[in-house]
Amino acid sequence: MTNYTARTGLHWVKQGLLLFRKQPGGLMALFFCCLFLSMFILLIPGGQLAVFVLMPLFSVALLAGCQQADQGQRVLPNLLLSGFRKPGRGPLLGLGALNVGVLLGAAAVIYLLSGDTLLRIAEHPDKIDPALAQTMVVPMLIASAIYTISWVLTCFAAPLVYWQKLTVGKALFFSVVSVVRAFKPVFVATVALHLMYFVSSNIVALLFGTSPLGMACIFSLLLLLIVLAHCTLYAAYRELFDQPQEQAAVDPDYPDQPDQPAPPA
Repeated sequence: MTNYTARTGLHWVKQGLLLFRKQPGGLMALFFCCLFLSMFILLIPGGQLAVFVLMPLFSVALLAGCQQADQGQRVLPNLLLSGFRKPGRGPLLGLGALNVGVLLGAAAVIYLLSGDTLLRIAEHPDKIDPALAQTMVVPMLIASAIYTISWVLTCFAAPLVYWQKLTVGKALFFSVVSVVRAFKPVFVATVALHLMYFVSSNIVALLFGTSPLGMACIFSLLLLLIVLAHCTLYAAYRELFDQPQEQAAVDPDYPDQPDQPAPPA
């Protein structure tokens, strides 16, 4: 079994950056397709929860784009539908439902820790007392930590469902086990990506302040970070679970496929 070091996480980030450089336009165009579809869904009643349910499907689309770029093929917008095809669609929606469950759990933690503070802020959102808002910092941080840790532990579940055709339970199991085994590089890669955004956004803030241009640049950096995070996730998946199989070469009904991924090296 390979002993992954903290430096491996930096290697994954570097590989993700190199992968993004291969087709930055195609990957960003694919991401904006996901973003525009999400914005459209938000207009539908119940769309906010629906977007969270569909997040694994959007993630799979970006990872499929990373695979195309890695293989020297063009990244096209039609990859947006990668996760919406059967039979992977059902398990991916199952992961999305679990994602909503974690989100609601984090919201419940905020409510339990904040007491009636949250209700008082919600009643008068235009007149928020700074001292009252300060009491929400700790509950928000705890809830954010719960959601972030949950996402990190299950970050490989969606690609395992998509490429390895695993059930939801097996995908979650192998994702958690792999993250725990490779905790150091996963932690370093996560911190490195956050530091990249923190440093770059602060540089933009120093140059442009809170002007509309500055806020637009900071938001653009956030979108770029999401794509880079998926490129890094693909690089990590490729090392932990071997090279993803080409979907076009697989029968749509996935006959005779292995029911579990190759264990981490």
